[in-house]
Amino acid sequence: MMLSMENNRFRVDVEMVGAELISILDKANRREYLWQGDPAVWAHRAPVLFPACGPLEGGALSTQGRSYPMEPGGFAMRLRHKLVCQDNGLICMRLESTPETEALYPYRFAVKTTYALKENRVSSRMKVLNYGKRTMYFRCGFLTAFQCPFVPGTTAEDYAVRLEQPEALTLLERREDGLLTRQTRMWEPERGVIPLRSGALDGGLLLKEPTSQYLQYSCGSTGEYVRVYLRGAPYAYLRTAPAQERQMLCVGSCHGTPDFAGAAAPWEQRENVIALGSMEEYYAHQTIEIGTV
Repeated sequence: MMLSMENNRFRVDVEMVGAELISILDKANRREYLWQGDPAVWAHRAPVLFPACGPLEGGALSTQGRSYPMEPGGFAMRLRHKLVCQDNGLICMRLESTPETEALYPYRFAVKTTYALKENRVSSRMKVLNYGKRTMYFRCGFLTAFQCPFVPGTTAEDYAVRLEQPEALTLLERREDGLLTRQTRMWEPERGVIPLRSGALDGGLLLKEPTSQYLQYSCGSTGEYVRVYLRGAPYAYLRTAPAQERQMLCVGSCHGTPDFAGAAAPWEQRENVIALGSMEEYYAHQTIEIGTV
């Protein structure tokens, strides 16, 4: 089931399965900013990630002597969330643990996802609650795929990702299967700009603790942009796909990473995992801004 909110300029659609943003439409010129999906490439558009952010070693987490298979990005993107409230500028949904989810992930939890539309901004907030009696371990975040190009009459060659400020980035190296290695490298894009035509994002980049508060995806020939404010996320992800056509640009604001290759430790001992005590809450935020320089 699809839910909608709108103002004078934009209409935003959200799918209850996965609490997933599926459309940000500029009503005046009928311009769509979100990638509209291709199952042959990626079945999603802008899912919430919980309780994983990328692949796990062995495709599973293990705790208390049991193994639980887990797909990359977790299961929240594949389950139907319940509607909490809705109006013209707000959509709020909630996913709670059930006996079925406990067979996938042995914790009692609630994930509340709220989208708000105000002027030219779409804000996303995720609240994770542990209402079990023991500490819960998880990763979470947002992954948003944008149209490339998003301005009619332009091509992907006209676009670049610009950091809020030039900086030396710490990149986490990954294997072809997406698992992390123990290697990192430093990279400082010239003037803080990554042209899509350079191919630097075709294989995906995982940034650790970027200083920039936002990543700006912009069209050089028109000055139009989409900014993704990371709102304190410790990791950011950038990828163009398919590489040969660059039909979309994925931007992730992540509170966690894929597993390290060879990480055979129990789930609670794996790296970059959030520990949340009984009845504690954890928040993740992201804001998308659309404008012209």
